[in-house]
Amino acid sequence: MTSHRSGILFSALYAIYTAKLWQGKTPDKAVIPLQNYLKNLEAWLVRWKIKLNVDKTDETLFSKKNDDWPKVKVNGTSIECKKTVKYLGVILDKQLNFQAHTNQFKEKYYKAFRVQYSLIFRNSILDLKSKALIYLAYLRPILTYASPIWACTAKSNLRSIQVLENKTLRMIVNARYYHRNIDIRNALNVPSFQQVIQELARNFYGKLPDINNPEIDKIPVYGHNDQQNR
Repeated sequence: MTSHRSGILFSALYAIYTAKLWQGKTPDKAVIPLQNYLKNLEAWLVRWKIKLNVDKTDETLFSKKNDDWPKVKVNGTSIECKKTVKYLGVILDKQLNFQAHTNQFKEKYYKAFRVQYSLIFRNSILDLKSKALIYLAYLRPILTYASPIWACTAKSNLRSIQVLENKTLRMIVNARYYHRNIDIRNALNVPSFQQVIQELARNFYGKLPDINNPEIDKIPVYGHNDQQNR
């Protein structure tokens, strides 16, 4: 993260993927400094003979308002301001409620579920332990990917994911209507989805202080009971 007089520039780099974010109280205070930064970046890229793929460059503005915001330009090409952008497999929507992301990985889960259906359906010849292992090793990671980032999503989204897990586990054990979900999870030794993502978040943010990186040190301290705004 780099500080500037006109705002704060956040740089996120991973392999060939780069994200640049500028913080401002108004659209102009966010977009104009970012455009100036991009002009300097373009000059640097030309100097080092690096070509930026404009077709794979996206822009979004994180705000609760739905107004049309100024567009930035890259190499003279206006970049469309999208409602959602994807970075490292996580869909970031402009209001940061992560509904688009949860919808995406639920679709991915359904596809993976259909692939494994013959092994875990209620009449499968596999024993319950093997079925549960398939769920934990193959299906659940689809639901928990990057959960420390999006776990602040609305409770309704989290409930829909828990319902999805409950249906899968009930099918695995061929549960009847009077069997409680908590009893099924205890029998299979499968903690609830909420417990899993909270534990992942605690482990993730708990390890950050041990990493010798000044940029990571600037990340606020995590508290899973914190009710602060996103």
